[in-house]
Amino acid sequence: MQKARGFAVLVGVSLFLMASEASAIGALFSRPLRSSVTYRQMTIKTVDAEVHIRDGLAVTHVDQVFFNEMYQSVEAVWVFPLPEGAVVTELAYWFNGRRYEGSVREREEAVRDYQNKIRRYLDPALLQYLGDNLFRLNIAPINPRSEVRFEITYVQLLNYEFGVTTYKFLLNATGVSPKPLERVSVSISAQTRTSFKFFRCPSYEGTTGLSITRVSDQEYKLLFGDEGFLPDRDLIVEFETRREDVDIRLFTYTPVPSDSFGRDSFFALTITPPDSLGADRMIPKRVAFVADVSSSMEGERMEQLREALQRFVELLTTEDKFNIVVFGTGVQSFAPDFVPASPENVLQAKDFIRRLSAFGLTNMEEALRFALSLSYSPDAANLILFATDGYPTWGKTDPSELLAMVKELNTDSVRIFTFGIGDEVDKSFLKQLAAANHGRAFFIERDVDIAETTIRVFEAMSRPVLMDLHLSIPGLVYYDVYPRVLPDLYYGSQITILGRYINGGNFNVKLTAQTREGAQVLEAPALFETTPGGIRSVAKLWANAKISDLLEQIALYGEKPELVNAVIQLSLQFQILTPYTAFYSDPSTGVKREESERTLPKSFVLYPNSPNPFNAQTQIRFVIPADLQGQTVTVRIFDLRGRLIKVLYSGPAVPGEHRLVWDGTDAQGQQVASGVYLCVLQVGDKKLQHKMLLLR
Repeated sequence: MQKARGFAVLVGVSLFLMASEASAIGALFSRPLRSSVTYRQMTIKTVDAEVHIRDGLAVTHVDQVFFNEMYQSVEAVWVFPLPEGAVVTELAYWFNGRRYEGSVREREEAVRDYQNKIRRYLDPALLQYLGDNLFRLNIAPINPRSEVRFEITYVQLLNYEFGVTTYKFLLNATGVSPKPLERVSVSISAQTRTSFKFFRCPSYEGTTGLSITRVSDQEYKLLFGDEGFLPDRDLIVEFETRREDVDIRLFTYTPVPSDSFGRDSFFALTITPPDSLGADRMIPKRVAFVADVSSSMEGERMEQLREALQRFVELLTTEDKFNIVVFGTGVQSFAPDFVPASPENVLQAKDFIRRLSAFGLTNMEEALRFALSLSYSPDAANLILFATDGYPTWGKTDPSELLAMVKELNTDSVRIFTFGIGDEVDKSFLKQLAAANHGRAFFIERDVDIAETTIRVFEAMSRPVLMDLHLSIPGLVYYDVYPRVLPDLYYGSQITILGRYINGGNFNVKLTAQTREGAQVLEAPALFETTPGGIRSVAKLWANAKISDLLEQIALYGEKPELVNAVIQLSLQFQILTPYTAFYSDPSTGVKREESERTLPKSFVLYPNSPNPFNAQTQIRFVIPADLQGQTVTVRIFDLRGRLIKVLYSGPAVPGEHRLVWDGTDAQGQQVASGVYLCVLQVGDKKLQHKMLLLR
């Protein structure tokens, strides 16, 4: 019964936030420890955020304090949303003046340990991923009449649309905190390698709580703050930078010895079209709008769909050809094939749209078959806009079979853009359908206007800039590039390519693409660094892209052990939450920092590695005292015969606590055999060691 109650609370909290469009800062729900009463909201005292933006990459650190007003110890659930595509890089909470950082562990193991600690009345914390970038943190106990503090850091590639880059801080606290917040502050530093056209905050423009300072053409600073404040909207920042032609920008990261990321480097390439685009750069289109009109679309959705289709035909040019295909149990089309977008055909299409009604099952198979049988042209941009509010219920219903069918039938390289309407759609299938056919997937929430979203996307797709993109970097040895199939580049859009590389240096990034004028090659020089350091978030973003690719394969083909194990291994290696892992922090074993960082350690300590025994990797934690500062510290791995396996770190000793990860490889990066190994920590003439058991 206790499990059932816990599940009900989790679902209730999740629905509460999703009903608010997940646009709220973290909310804390608490109840007396070991009770089954209803959770109630805990008062938010302060929220402080620090944001660093570099071109289209943003790192956000949020520090949030709550207050337990009860006169008894409580257990709590912290639920908070992140922007789409954001990746958590660090989670910490404070207890009795100490800061505890969490680490990612396998989900079942972390949940089991959390439950065991609760029974012993200790103070662990457990963060789990609920899907759609919604997270839940369980923590207990929280002392009566005391504060509880959380810190979270996340990285994201910012949304770019029609020249404008947007950063959104989910500040809306209406309905989340029972009382106004004592303090809210958001500090943003934004930099670009070119120059800013503008930098603004439309959501709080004109208020005395906002200050924007132009430091230079390449840098802006923003400060927002208030006291006794209950924010009723998010903080939105918009900016635009100058570009004269297709813009290619590179971000890199090379692992340092303390990383668990392996030895090879990471890169992120962003590709953006020019600020202005003349009609002579546009490619003529042949476009089919394929729309689900099954019974579930009845009512307001159907009205919005009609509006979207009406506006869709109005945006066509005289060079374009089009068709409208609707489906329920069967398929109906405006015309047998594509027709020119002449004024007469547009008027007839509008009449066809007005007479549409919702009825029938959901036969995606026949709709896609018909749409792919139309007469596409090698001299045009061939597009399908596929909109649905549900799962296939007639014809082929297995997503993998539908994808295989589309792959076989799409002999004209038709671009497929998918629109999932509402909450009951197969997101994985729609993402795969778009990605495998050079398109993108868009999801329209229940209360969002279908017409507004689809037309905005179509306006961008009306002006394709580069199609059939192929990336090559002669001389650079690179691999594991995502997305696997590069989407086309449209005016007002941006694409990001993530990958890994082995060697470094100055190389030309080459993009081969089709334009209205024919084949074109774009080149830009770029420095691929191999010096340790750079933008560490790039490694996390690459790992998140690979994990997302694996999760989509799992959704299509089932939880095959090799796929699940690959997700877990990446999750542990890069400390990224997935459905199979969880953040876990425990004061009895976790990392601790004094509130005052001026206190330096006085003991030389090598802690037992964790986990031990281990399989994929293990963490090595040690403390360097102040009196050893400046000497050389080395961390080495030996086998029981005394043979050196690997030097994990060698460098100057810095006082404080340090962590390294050994992934079970030797100096050449090869996996070593199962067995007992020695970790030897040496600073000057002082030496410590302990045994580690590796089980393959």
